[in-house]
Amino acid sequence: MKVGIVGAGADKFTKSSEIKANEAIYQIFQKFGKDMVLISGHSPVKGVDIWSEIIADSLVIPMELKIPKQNKWDAEYGFKQRNLDIARDSDVLYVILVDKYPSNYKDRRFEKCYHCNSTDHVKSGACWTAKQAEKMGKKVVRIVIPQGD
Repeated sequence: MKVGIVGAGADKFTKSSEIKANEAIYQIFQKFGKDMVLISGHSPVKGVDIWSEIIADSLVIPMELKIPKQNKWDAEYGFKQRNLDIARDSDVLYVILVDKYPSNYKDRRFEKCYHCNSTDHVKSGACWTAKQAEKMGKKVVRIVIPQGD
């Protein structure tokens, strides 16, 4: 089974929520065991993608990395195409997000996630990927981690 795991970048997590995210990732691996292949976007902003890869490596779980050639949205194999490939190639997609921005978050903040119009998690490209996977008829599981500053 090909299991995609995507989520927020490292800068959207506190130490506490990072620990909770890693626990959630580990539980996903426990659920599927050695019969899974991790699909990951190898995000340049670290976070859920890289944590998933580290855990997969430690558990000797095979990985299929979708590494963007350019760190731009709509470029030759940029984030958009990479995210579409993750959605298409995953049998099930797990999306790990946080409920609010950490107090020390320096980038732009949004009142709600403009990908899904929700206020239960902060904006993330992972949410866009989830929407695309759902359009493709894929099972999507969202996990929203409480920030716990």
